[in-house]
Amino acid sequence: MRTRPQPVTIAAILLALLSLANLLAPLILPAEAGSVVYLIIVLGVLGLVAAGGLWMLKRGALWLTIVVSVLNILAAAPGLVFAPDLTGRVLAMIGVVGFAVVILLAVLPVSRRAYT
Repeated sequence: MRTRPQPVTIAAILLALLSLANLLAPLILPAEAGSVVYLIIVLGVLGLVAAGGLWMLKRGALWLTIVVSVLNILAAAPGLVFAPDLTGRVLAMIGVVGFAVVILLAVLPVSRRAYT
């Protein structure tokens, strides 16, 4: 049985928490957001699948984690500039930084060795 490196554990937990936050998007975003809300919910579900795969050290989960995290960063980035209030900008910053940290932790050399 392989042991899970600490960066992978942290990445899986952080990805799960950020993905759960995505599932709460309909409560936070305004009703005018429309189809963006559905995209964020789908990314939340895929993020939870990727977090489970990271936890179990599945090689495909690494790639799913990277794709889901990049898409979440791209979805949150406009909020850094165009959010109407400070709360929206802070939430966008948490999303961008959080998912960037997940990518960083998942691709560290010690983490990548766990998938081979």
